[in-house]
Amino acid sequence: MDDEIDGALSEPLIASGSNGTPRPSFMARVLAACGCSSSNEAGKYDLAPYQELYISPKVYKRSVNALRFAVFVDAIAGTIEQPNYPIMVLPGAHADSFPDTGGLGFSGATYMVPMSALLGVAIASMIIGRASDKVGRKPCILFCLYGTVIGCILKFLFRFAFWPYCAFNFLNGLVSASVPVALAYAGDVNETKREKDGEIGVLVGVSMLGSAGGGIIAILMETQGLFVPLLVGSAIVFVAAILNTLYLIEPKDVMASRQREREELGMDNEIEDDDDDQAQTVDKLDYKVFSLILLGALGDNVGSSGLMPLCLSPLAFQTFYTNANPPIMSQVAYKWISVLVALMVVPGTIVSPYIYNKLGLAGGCIMGNVITGIVTIFLLYIALAPASTATFGIFVALLYACFPFTVISQLSTGPMLETTSPPDKRGLAQGVNITVMNLGAAVSPFVLGAISDMAGTPTAIWICIAISFIAALINIPLIWVKGCNIPAKPRTGEKKPLKGEDKEMVEKALRGEWIPAEALEEIQEERYNNKQPYLVVPVRSYEEEKDELKVLRKRAKEDFIYYQRKYNEYLHRYNTLPASERRAFCDQINRSSEVSNQDEVDAANADVGKWFADYLIDSGYHPHTDSTAIKQLIMTSFPVVNKGGAPFHPLNIERILLEYQKGYTRLIEMEGYDEGNEMRIGRVLQSARSVIYMQSI
Repeated sequence: MDDEIDGALSEPLIASGSNGTPRPSFMARVLAACGCSSSNEAGKYDLAPYQELYISPKVYKRSVNALRFAVFVDAIAGTIEQPNYPIMVLPGAHADSFPDTGGLGFSGATYMVPMSALLGVAIASMIIGRASDKVGRKPCILFCLYGTVIGCILKFLFRFAFWPYCAFNFLNGLVSASVPVALAYAGDVNETKREKDGEIGVLVGVSMLGSAGGGIIAILMETQGLFVPLLVGSAIVFVAAILNTLYLIEPKDVMASRQREREELGMDNEIEDDDDDQAQTVDKLDYKVFSLILLGALGDNVGSSGLMPLCLSPLAFQTFYTNANPPIMSQVAYKWISVLVALMVVPGTIVSPYIYNKLGLAGGCIMGNVITGIVTIFLLYIALAPASTATFGIFVALLYACFPFTVISQLSTGPMLETTSPPDKRGLAQGVNITVMNLGAAVSPFVLGAISDMAGTPTAIWICIAISFIAALINIPLIWVKGCNIPAKPRTGEKKPLKGEDKEMVEKALRGEWIPAEALEEIQEERYNNKQPYLVVPVRSYEEEKDELKVLRKRAKEDFIYYQRKYNEYLHRYNTLPASERRAFCDQINRSSEVSNQDEVDAANADVGKWFADYLIDSGYHPHTDSTAIKQLIMTSFPVVNKGGAPFHPLNIERILLEYQKGYTRLIEMEGYDEGNEMRIGRVLQSARSVIYMQSI
């Protein structure tokens, strides 16, 4: 076999045989020597599913959208009974209420129903999350989905007795671990840190929307029965299970494989700077950092209980409903307020990228802890004031206005774990995180309830406030952990030239060295104003620059954005010029574009072509085997902006400037940069940075 491959590789590349008949392509002969068929009957190559996932945007979107839908409906199924808990454990309150609560009082029974599910979720998150690292993400996702379908049906069948219902609620929780597996999947299928954090952010959004959606379905179906929503949840999760069976593709971490390949081949690993956009891959889990993240997250979770649910229920419920005569807040209003507040995580998700970019993940987490404590103090004093329509309105407004900022700390946990966990420990890390969160959410209501019974609800809330500030202190050491700290700014090494440095910049440009786009444009602008020809910048060879490509690549951000702004300036100048002056404007551009030495221009153009060919070869492309494909790549990457280099004219200058502007805008969007760090809802939901799953109850 090796001799056959060597023979195929050593054959001269010719277009046809001696009789003029076409010969198989180079790649086809290599595949044939390997005993592989180059194509199937449809003329398409057979690729492994994970390979298609890596190279095809269409396959990637289909697989990821199926996963997003699974997370969405799984969240719906998990919260579809939540607003009905107090009613189902109060005998006689509804025709479907349990006849008794097995010896538990009202408060104990109210806590027992959600706690039974959360304990199951806590166990499942750690076990199934770890299992997904071994057996794969897709099998674990499907296990959770089909298990939830069966669990919802069993809970509906055993809805007539309290303890059997709680038992099957616990079993249902044992298969409710789709979120940690989905978060690990997001780390597997995305290459850069921005993309990983962005997909985590989308999963956060759909999970929170699903949590709110489950409560809404329960409220809308109240007249049909307390337990009928379980059948709806079972049906939609079954649909998600089928979609994921068909379209979810088991991933393979190509980036981790590339690193292992370089190690096995004895190649030097590329060292990435702090400001590199490429996602960092750690070799082992730092358990000290891991423990700090989890401890801070647990403190934040317990501390947030003072805000939700204690400030809302029982404090606000008692103030504005039970103790108010007549009630200021109805039962229906209470249900809607408690359910829809989960939607406020969406504004928090939108705000969080900007905060994380400024303060870092750890800094944003600390800020969220502090805001949670402060907001809880204000809500506590408002609820303790004499009840009135005004205080009720202020309470609800403050809760909804400030809640998005309080979740910033909870949204930071996932990216910190993703950054500090190796690929083979991602499922474990996310699973342990959800386990800790669910244990805190399951146990803290009992503890806080007991404290409320003994010392009063305000005392329990003050304890939660103290824990929120303690969580902020716990997170302080994470400020110095790489990946959790403030993102470093790109270091280009050169600054904007100072006044009087133009000569030095011109000399650097004439040596073919990089100077900031703004400095080069100032030089050309001065020549334009003096009616001189533009500077012809020589081209350094690829060999001279190959070791500087990473630095050159990072400089693209500021250069692209500068050119985008500059073309905006040109368009503005064109728009404000009277029609009678546009001809002179075009003529001046044309005069500056004229060259005094055509040989210099031809040499520079040839050098660019040589540089590009050398880059292609060094980057793994083979122009000599199929130059047509290279030409097609070039035409796709460099669309026509001015056919034939026609002179500027009042009839074409606007179109040409718009084409240049569109090109730079496309390049900036490909790089994932937004000019001026603009925050747009659509972009954040698709590429949100540094946001993550928050377990909501």
